[in-house]
Amino acid sequence: MKKTPLFLFTLLLFSFQLTVVTAQDSTESHDKAYLLNFYQENINNLRAKTANLSTEQLQYKPTPESWSVAQCLEHIALTETMLSGMVQAVMDQPANPEDRELLVASDEDVVNGVVDRSTKFKAPEVLQPEGNYTNAEEGLLAIINNRNKILEMIENNSLEDMRNRVADAPAGKIDGYQYLLFIAGHAERHSKQIDEIIASEGFPK
Repeated sequence: MKKTPLFLFTLLLFSFQLTVVTAQDSTESHDKAYLLNFYQENINNLRAKTANLSTEQLQYKPTPESWSVAQCLEHIALTETMLSGMVQAVMDQPANPEDRELLVASDEDVVNGVVDRSTKFKAPEVLQPEGNYTNAEEGLLAIINNRNKILEMIENNSLEDMRNRVADAPAGKIDGYQYLLFIAGHAERHSKQIDEIIASEGFPK
C-alpha cells in the first residue's frame, strides 16, 4: 500500500477547494450514465483537440517549465493508471453506508475543485511525464486502454455500491462514486491545460 499516501496527496492538492457540506446537502441525483458520459465526453474532447496536431505542435512548450500537449496526455495516462487501482481498492472494501453522513463534499465540489485551474500545482515526481509519446494516438490509446478497466469497474458496480463505499480524503470523507468523478475531473483539468497551450502566442501554426 505504498502508493496510498500519494493518492491522498493528489487529492490534497485540491481539497482546500472542497466546500464542507452536510450529508443532506451532498445527496446527488447523478447516476452511472452521468459518470460514464463524463468519461466519454472527456476522451472525445481530448481526441478532437489533439488528433490532428503535428509533432511540432504536440511537443511545443510555452515556457521551458511548461508541459507540452504530449506531456499532458502522458500525465493523464500515468495518473489514471495509478488511481484506477486505488479506487478499485476502495470498491473492494466492505460497504459502510453509515459513514455517508460524514461526507464533506458534493459531486460538484469534487469536480469543480479538480478542474479549476486558477491555482496551479506541481505533480508528484512519479507522475511527471518523461516525453514518451511522439504522437497523440499513443497517448490517447494509453488512456483508453486503462479506462477500459475503469469503465468495467463502473459497469460491475451498482450506483448503491459506489455510494456506499466511503473512504478518507484529506478534507474528510468522500464516496467511491466521487473518487471516480475525481479521475475524470483530473483529465478534464489537463484538457483545459491543452487548450491553454494551443491558445498560447508561440504555438506553431
